[in-house]
Amino acid sequence: MVAQMYAHAYASERIYDLYDQFCKDSLNGEFKLLDIMHHFTSGMKSVFTQECWDSLILMRQSLGGAGYSAWSGIPLIIDDYSPSTTFEGDNTVMA
Repeated sequence: MVAQMYAHAYASERIYDLYDQFCKDSLNGEFKLLDIMHHFTSGMKSVFTQECWDSLILMRQSLGGAGYSAWSGIPLIIDDYSPSTTFEGDNTVMA
């Protein structure tokens, strides 16, 4: 799990660097990074949202019956988050 967090952090930093470069290039009418950024961010969206969803379900299950109770707040978080895995395309397609 920790290794995944470091990988996510590294990938996110790389995307921010690419985005900064893209912004500079776009001021000069160059859009060569647009395609690669689209591919990277689509794949990262798929991986990040799926891992977050899996973690939410694991957290709910780990708490037993309390995890299913509205008092825990977890069902509300899951309800709010659940569309994230299908926004802009299903994760299976995006990956």
